[in-house]
Amino acid sequence: MYRKLNILFTALLFALTVPCPWIKAQEVGLFNSPKGIGLAFHTSEKDGVFHSATAFVDIYGVATSRCSYPGYKVNLSRQYIFSRAPRDAWSMSFYAGPGISAGYVRDHDKGRGWDLSSLMSDNQGLMFALSGSAGCRFDFGSKVALDLSFTAEAGVHIRRNEKEKGYSAANLSIYNNGLIQIFYPQLTFLFKL
Repeated sequence: MYRKLNILFTALLFALTVPCPWIKAQEVGLFNSPKGIGLAFHTSEKDGVFHSATAFVDIYGVATSRCSYPGYKVNLSRQYIFSRAPRDAWSMSFYAGPGISAGYVRDHDKGRGWDLSSLMSDNQGLMFALSGSAGCRFDFGSKVALDLSFTAEAGVHIRRNEKEKGYSAANLSIYNNGLIQIFYPQLTFLFKL
């Protein structure tokens, strides 16, 4: 199953990097966060609006050895620039906007790790969410920009039933990590194409 997900994730990254007539990435960057690591793509700004796509490996539970495999997540959003502070050698802009997220991730444990069953359970599953993000972008005038942002996600998590060990009666719950990880900073190093 993980082989199929790796192929899907690789195909998605390829589709995001191939030039399309309707989506033209002006900047490509490295996404870094306690949430995970991946790639980010930004379109050029037009009338104070730009679009962003982020695909990353979700590392929740991997660092603490609660699960063996990372998850995968994709976020697409539309950002509105509402303030700009130009300087001589650099500029700073503030933005916020809505988006959507999807992925195959592990969610925050139901028992918060206090009981052995929730500590050892592997509850990876599909996640679909509406997202909202806000951030600050530092443009250094050259081909490099730095982006610091925060994202909240309100959605659902669909995973296999732990009692039956299958998806025939899947569990559906609120995606807790989308709200718990709201204050995890997201630092993106962007390079202009």
